[in-house]
Amino acid sequence: MSKTLELEFVLVSGDYATMNAVSGGVKKYGAKFILVPTAETALACLNRRKIDGVFIDLAVPGGLELIAAIRKGASNCKAVIFACIGSARESTATLNAGGNFLLRKPLSVDSVALHITIAKELLLHEQRRYFRHAVNLGVALKEGQMEQNARMTNLSEEGMAVRTIKPLKHASVVDFAFDLPLGASIRGKGQVAWVNSEGAAGINLQTFHGRAKDHLDLWITAHEQLALKGAVEQKPEQGT
Repeated sequence: MSKTLELEFVLVSGDYATMNAVSGGVKKYGAKFILVPTAETALACLNRRKIDGVFIDLAVPGGLELIAAIRKGASNCKAVIFACIGSARESTATLNAGGNFLLRKPLSVDSVALHITIAKELLLHEQRRYFRHAVNLGVALKEGQMEQNARMTNLSEEGMAVRTIKPLKHASVVDFAFDLPLGASIRGKGQVAWVNSEGAAGINLQTFHGRAKDHLDLWITAHEQLALKGAVEQKPEQGT
């Protein structure tokens, strides 16, 4: 399970020194990162994929507003935000906007790695909630008056990815219904967090009917235990 939970970050900056420091710190921690130069491209990136943490250089125009926009978004509203500030005067506004950690520029590789280490538990807690288990399940979706049968490709405590025939609208509310492999029926409402041009979409699961949430939590716990058991059983073979 630990190998699967690989952290991924976005850096929003146009500054070479900041990019080098964050790149080095992230790689030192064994994580991945994507560099985007503007607040607009950052929002587009965050609408397409789930990210664990975001480094935002407040020297980027719209950087402070980007923090607030992430917190109001759907798919990455709980991502850990590391704000790279130029002076202490920016601290209060940054924290009020939703920043989790403040890094004073100029940054260093060690300071970035240290802040990731400090945020580790928060990062992994959020990732486990959103960790996607691969599935191949039929799911019925209703968006307004439009109903369709789709295919679910992965599932977590908080959301699912689906492939649809008719495209879903970003941020729209949908009714969903599907059956877990062991037979439990899951019904509820969710919000479309992201869509792409290939017919895929991510849906945040917001409300559940009856005991559907309990059934889903039990299934995910059992699935994780099986994955951990499989990883332990494979270790002796890998060492031979």
